[in-house]
Amino acid sequence: MIEAPGGAFLARGRFRLLLASLLLFFVGSAATLGTRHGPAITVALQGFVIGAAVWDLSERGRGRWVAAGLAAGMFLLSILDLSVRIRHLPVLASASVALLAGLVVWRAYTSVMRPNRRAGDRIVGAIGVYLLIGVAWARVYETLDAVAPGAFRFPPDTAWAAPGLLRYAYLSFVTLATVGYGDVTPTTPLAGTLAWLEAVTGQLYLAITVAQLVALSLTGRPDSPSRD
Repeated sequence: MIEAPGGAFLARGRFRLLLASLLLFFVGSAATLGTRHGPAITVALQGFVIGAAVWDLSERGRGRWVAAGLAAGMFLLSILDLSVRIRHLPVLASASVALLAGLVVWRAYTSVMRPNRRAGDRIVGAIGVYLLIGVAWARVYETLDAVAPGAFRFPPDTAWAAPGLLRYAYLSFVTLATVGYGDVTPTTPLAGTLAWLEAVTGQLYLAITVAQLVALSLTGRPDSPSRD
């Protein structure tokens, strides 16, 4: 079956829309940080990521509706947190995003490693999964810092001193990549434990994913059409 160029880019299971939405989320959130409409733009971009995940990863039928329902509920919590100040709502919103991101990571990775998937789709999908892992950990850190304030020490007089997802995303990706700048540090045993667990997760993901991709390229047919 011949696919139109636009259809190929937006095809479910090919991960391009998901990766593009993640990059737009990071860049857009950083560019609008501190502006009047920054929080609303961040929530809107987050909703775009969720929609892309549902589009790219959900199977047809009941599974798609369940995924869409979970995503819609999480998005509504984020909007409510933006417009209404209710005690513990920010914690619930962050925790729900972390949970959804974790589920998407699991679903995306299993989809990326399916037999008969094109090599290009696997690479794009693997990058998307890596970014989603960082987002999930960022939300875990945000939830922990809301429940136990002071769990992390952020440097004063920098962008990371301002509350918001970006500083936790910075901490998460620096830890995931084991860069170790040391400007943001955990201050409690639980925070430190989560940090080293994420660092180990990042190293294991890279090692296992590269091994899987090489094995699939050698033993499978990576350039045959996917059956999504």
